[in-house]
Amino acid sequence: MKANYSIAEIEQAINYWTGHQAADSHWSLCQSARALANVYGEMIYRRQTSIAADLLNAEQSQAIETALHQMELGLAP
Repeated sequence: MKANYSIAEIEQAINYWTGHQAADSHWSLCQSARALANVYGEMIYRRQTSIAADLLNAEQSQAIETALHQMELGLAP
């Protein structure tokens, strides 16, 4: 696990999940993207460019770690 995640990494992970997991409904994000969207929105509101990994909850950590790992392996577009 990384010590910090940039806002760009959070955005990339959200994009990964929206392309790989079905949304709960026509107008919502899937659970993994939604968990990260909460962090992303808070970062924008607070004008943060990065967030410490230890500030993420278990669901958020799992979502970003999985997405970034899959992208690193070339398993994502």
